Amino acid sequence: MRRFLNAKIRTRFVEQAVPYNWVLMKVGGALSFAIQSISLARVLLAGVPLDTPAGRGYLGFYLGAAALSACLLGGRELLKGRGLMVQYRAQQLLGALFAAWQAAFGCYDIWQQPSLSKIGAVTVLVAFGALAMMEPLYAAATLGLSFGGMAWFLTALGYPDAGFSYIMMGCVSLAVGWVRIWNIRAGLLRAQEMDHMSRALEQDQDQFLLTSEQYELLLQRGRMVTFVWNIRSGAVRFSRQWSEIFGEERQLENAADYIRQSPRLNQLQKEEIFQCMDNARRMNYQKKDLLLPVKTGQQRWFEFQMTTQCDEEGQPLLGVGVLFDIMDQKSRILELQKELQMDPFTKTLNKTALESYGVRRLQEMEPGQKLGMLVLDMDDFKNINDTYGHLCGDAVLARLGELMKGLAPAGTRVGRLGGDEFGALVDLPDGEQQARAYADALIQAVPGIQWEGKPLPAACSVGIAFCTGGVPYMDLYAAADRALYQAKALGKGRSWMGPLVEPEGGPASPAP
Repeated sequence: MRRFLNAKIRTRFVEQAVPYNWVLMKVGGALSFAIQSISLARVLLAGVPLDTPAGRGYLGFYLGAAALSACLLGGRELLKGRGLMVQYRAQQLLGALFAAWQAAFGCYDIWQQPSLSKIGAVTVLVAFGALAMMEPLYAAATLGLSFGGMAWFLTALGYPDAGFSYIMMGCVSLAVGWVRIWNIRAGLLRAQEMDHMSRALEQDQDQFLLTSEQYELLLQRGRMVTFVWNIRSGAVRFSRQWSEIFGEERQLENAADYIRQSPRLNQLQKEEIFQCMDNARRMNYQKKDLLLPVKTGQQRWFEFQMTTQCDEEGQPLLGVGVLFDIMDQKSRILELQKELQMDPFTKTLNKTALESYGVRRLQEMEPGQKLGMLVLDMDDFKNINDTYGHLCGDAVLARLGELMKGLAPAGTRVGRLGGDEFGALVDLPDGEQQARAYADALIQAVPGIQWEGKPLPAACSVGIAFCTGGVPYMDLYAAADRALYQAKALGKGRSWMGPLVEPEGGPASPAP
């Protein structure tokens, strides 16, 4: 971070990072402490044998996590009165310990109970990389060691594909964190420039009697839209970039009337701008992201910053501000978020993203609506790997991902659950009928998958389940998985739909 920021800007970064990180650690510590308390209660009250190495291992991990969570909760109070840099270094130490514990426990949990569906540690590490306000070198070292250690462990256990996925997840998490830090750096540099502009005005006792040439020099500073707003008269003067980007006159006699009468601004945009104008009368500095229409007719994101200059009596007189086009930054962040949700091998959603959509959709569902889930599993997929090699198996999975997406009806989310198992969430009014048709189409299409122009003994089975609102996502998943088991028990290469899943106390529909 030092080579990107001078000493003064780095100090401002630490000033912003320390209070932000304490809030993040307090929330994370409270959540972690609650989870560990439940886990400890389960171990102690459920009669888990503590005379075995596994029992003592889990107990030790839970106790260690509870102690670390207590440190996250009380760290701010313990270091109260210490310098910001001391607090910042303590936060780095606590963050590294928490990340190391998550990675170690994730490896231990998979070792004790092998299951690639355990993503608790990965979820916490991704959140740490995306949310924590830390320097890039620290983030790279912490995430690299955590994800790298888990990837090495999974590879040693015989899961090289899962190890590669963990490495990719670590890279994407680091990229998201890097973009955040880079944007924070850009904001600090812009704030420094705003300070320079403010000090330039304050150095002259006649700062509010600037000549038109001085105004022009101020407005032309930098590659951005700059403006000066006379708060008392309501007039606004913009730099020439205003006309180039928005296609409007550089001088507005009454900003409030212009905003009210503008046909290009929607009601929400007008309310947000009026709120910024009100804030200028109450605060010296403000910053906000605004979505504004440009002269091409498109909507683009701009970062709005403004400082308020007051007269000798302390009354607001001028608003000096800038508009930065941040559309490219918004687009990069959106692309990284999409990558974080994708399974890098099959280009479908990963298990976490599919589950997040299912949980959210079930919470939004209205009475009478249903959500369906298909779980597809290849039949005897191990034989393909053993006979034709893993390259062939990988090609089959990639092709299967294409078929799952290509044959899916509109309103369907497709994801890879792990290995050769895929899932799809069907959110349609006539979902049962379309889910059956989708499953039949997949069962018919999979045997057509070829390898180097030659046919393969590829086949699949599909389990289908539907539920109403109020049902936990994992109950829907379990029902679809049971239906898949039934399809395989009946001879494979077929589909089976289980009974409708309803909240406890609700009637269940009979299986067809």
